[in-house]
Parts: sequence; C-alpha cells; structure tokens
Amino acid sequence: MKGKNRFLISYICDNHPNTIEISSDSDDLDLVQAEEYIKLANASKNSVITDIRVVSLNRFNNSAFHPSHYQQPDR
Repeated sequence: MKGKNRFLISYICDNHPNTIEISSDSDDLDLVQAEEYIKLANASKNSVITDIRVVSLNRFNNSAFHPSHYQQPDR
C-alpha cells in the first residue's frame, strides 16, 4: 500500500509570502495543481498569486537543504 506524500507549497499572494503543506497520493505535484490548492486556501478570488514553488517533503535526505521560499547558499 502506497503512503501519502507531503508537499510544501510556497507562494506570494497579494505581496505577502505564504506557505501551505498538503498531502497527496501523487508522487509529484506540478505548478498547475499547486495553484489549485492555493486558490482553495485563499478566500479572495481577486488575489494576485505569484512565485509558486513546490517542494516534496518526502525527499529531504540532505540536511543542508531546508524548505523555504528564498534560500541562501551554504558557505
């Protein structure tokens, strides 16, 4: 039996950075699907949504990589 996959969706909505975490049976989540989840999470239909990024939380084997909208390089 296949388990649920977790994804972190980072985005900017009306000039405010936001994130949501979702669970899905799918192995991948594309930007179109992520935008649908964002629209469901935001009540306003007139919101401007930009800079969508999707990160799979199941694939974190590298401790130097942390999910965030803007990442600084490791030094």
